[in-house]
Amino acid sequence: MTDTSRPDAHLPVSSARQVLDDMLARATASSGRAWVALDLDGTLFDNRPRTLAILQAFGMSKRHEVPELMPAIAQLGIHDLQYSPAAAVHKLGLPHTQLPDQFMAFWRDRFFTNAWQAVDTVEPGSVAFAHALVDAGVGVVYLTGRDRPGMMAGVLQSLDMHGFPLMTAQTQVVLKPNFAMADVEFKRGALAELGKNGPVVGLVDNEPPIVNMALETVPDLVSVRIDRKSTRLNSSH
Repeated sequence: MTDTSRPDAHLPVSSARQVLDDMLARATASSGRAWVALDLDGTLFDNRPRTLAILQAFGMSKRHEVPELMPAIAQLGIHDLQYSPAAAVHKLGLPHTQLPDQFMAFWRDRFFTNAWQAVDTVEPGSVAFAHALVDAGVGVVYLTGRDRPGMMAGVLQSLDMHGFPLMTAQTQVVLKPNFAMADVEFKRGALAELGKNGPVVGLVDNEPPIVNMALETVPDLVSVRIDRKSTRLNSSH
């Protein structure tokens, strides 16, 4: 296992190059078209701007009821947001105990929709990494826990807008068939199905359960976990 750490960073250039080289080496050694699965949220895309934009819209909706909310939100940046949206409201320190629950309901109605995905930003190096795989003849599957009925149009728009390789024989976009399906089970089945089209030689994801599942499902895999606090590279040979 290789382990590199750097606070609040994505893959350092040297690490990304090593991961790419490892994946390409496995692809070259395999028969048929090899595939690499790339997650979206917290991996290719930073979705914290989406949450921040929704929080700002929530503040606007409460501007008469809680006039101090918008000025407090204005002090937040994306680095103040982690996985739990409600935690961002707690961080504001306002004496309104109902606000976190109200915001969570407001956030859920918007976060998992097509329109708000356009606010996401691309993680540094993500587009170049995907193109390097495709240019080397490796297939790329965008494998995400976003759901197909509610978010497919937004996914395709975001990938295209930011210049990711798309709509070719070497690319696939795979989303959950429904919102309720568990991400781990969905990705387990998707990796197994993908393996029927050629060997899966790599996976990049930000969720530890997904990475662990992938290593169990496809043991001979270069599996990379992206973490906003540190970057861990885990590979199984």
